[in-house]
Amino acid sequence: MKGQRRHELEQNVLADWLAGIVGSIKPYANAILGALLLLVAAMLVYTWWVRQSATQTAEAWDTFYKAMASGNPVEFGKVIEQYPGSHVAHWAAVVAGDVYLAQGCNRLFSSKATANQDLRKAVDDYLLVLDESRESMLRERASFGLARAQEAQGDLSKAITGYQDVGRHWPKGAYAAAAQRRLEDLKKPKTKAFYDKFAKYDPKPAFSDEPGTPGKQPAFDLDSLPKDAPAVTPSDFMDLKETGPGGKKPPE
Repeated sequence: MKGQRRHELEQNVLADWLAGIVGSIKPYANAILGALLLLVAAMLVYTWWVRQSATQTAEAWDTFYKAMASGNPVEFGKVIEQYPGSHVAHWAAVVAGDVYLAQGCNRLFSSKATANQDLRKAVDDYLLVLDESRESMLRERASFGLARAQEAQGDLSKAITGYQDVGRHWPKGAYAAAAQRRLEDLKKPKTKAFYDKFAKYDPKPAFSDEPGTPGKQPAFDLDSLPKDAPAVTPSDFMDLKETGPGGKKPPE
């Protein structure tokens, strides 16, 4: 009997406490209801955003892999423009930089103007990664690529600084050994002499109207001349141009 009475008293106390709580929050019922509705709406928006982000990320990587299949750096540029600031855009930028770098190095021996355009694009792509990405692997790759591009441009002081940065920030990274080798080579006098000489090198334009293989300058070998051919030096040629055969000046 006493136990039942005690139980009833406890229920009354609990009821009184609940009634007090309800009474105290009743003036704020509308505000609380509004907050709950906002919380539910926020959860719905967050769920939608997560799903949309996952879909967009999948689409972005699909676009990236299509650019990889094409091998065209312009396609990577489209990924960067379509998904700015994203992880996939940073990957697209570093791969585009690698492609432009390879093209630029190859074209240095055929057209320096075109090569320099490619190398500038490579530099821009690498700098984009270094400015925006915080991922260590991407930053290391972009730093090494940037140093290589600067070396190809003949800016050896920047290239040396770049290789030093790779070794300092990523001493056990994938590019540390290669950066150290380039650093040691660039400090050799013969390497400096090569780049000084190469800076003056101007590739000859392709010949299209000459005999031989299209797009290639015909080979010229002094040993291929007939034995009885007259020996004409450049000075002799200038003399002939001014006076003509027999010492007479050619007519206008």
